[in-house]
Amino acid sequence: MRTAVAGAAAAAALAAGCGSGSGGSGSTGSPAASGTGSPVSASAAAASAAADNGVAGQSADQVLQRAVQALKDAGAVRAAGTVGSEGGQITMDLRLDTTGDCTGTLSQGGVGSFQVVKSGQQLWVKPDQEFWQTHGGPAMAQLVGDRYLKTTSDNPDFGEIGSLCDLTALADQLGTGKSGLAKGGEENVQGRPALTLTNTSGTGTGTLYVATTGEPVPLKLAKDTGAVEFSDFGTPVPSATPGPDQSLDLDQLQQPSSSTSVV
Repeated sequence: MRTAVAGAAAAAALAAGCGSGSGGSGSTGSPAASGTGSPVSASAAAASAAADNGVAGQSADQVLQRAVQALKDAGAVRAAGTVGSEGGQITMDLRLDTTGDCTGTLSQGGVGSFQVVKSGQQLWVKPDQEFWQTHGGPAMAQLVGDRYLKTTSDNPDFGEIGSLCDLTALADQLGTGKSGLAKGGEENVQGRPALTLTNTSGTGTGTLYVATTGEPVPLKLAKDTGAVEFSDFGTPVPSATPGPDQSLDLDQLQQPSSSTSVV
């Protein structure tokens, strides 16, 4: 069965939002489970006491490029928060790295949520019951049950998710298309002092918060439509993947009729 998960389009909106300077203040639990609050990690606490990294004395463009490079150098990060899209607010909580692996959740009001696991080219997606109520119906929900749908990142229906899992691509998006950046004052984000970089475009005003101590990593990306926080820099993406008993291979599904397609 050719499955077009609506959340994949939501993932595209998330990636576009980050690239255009939207993002926001993430309150999150673990990537693969729900939760509230995001305690400052030991590494963040240590960084807050680290030496000044000099970004306050640099131009806005220099600060941005240092932040982009620091994000890439971290190798892995947790991105959590909400972003606005044409379909409504999208909530994300993902751990992703520069190899393109990731794990976490994506959700959208009125659509539902789904868990995502990507390792290499292999991709697993598990929609919740709310998703099946509006996409696929009871028969499909019963067929899949509490299992992941297994596919690959080459599947065009899931290409947006593959892109969203790429930390290098995300960092590059943060560093492009930012004309007229303005430096602002310092604020506290996740217990660390951060310099603000503000950009105004046709889509609104976005603010990037860059750490002024330790590595100059981006700590938060905010816009009127939402905010995403970055944390757990350098923490590896969990390597566990769903086993055969936990997943259903999309290639093994046959589409009996167009009426049962999940779109």
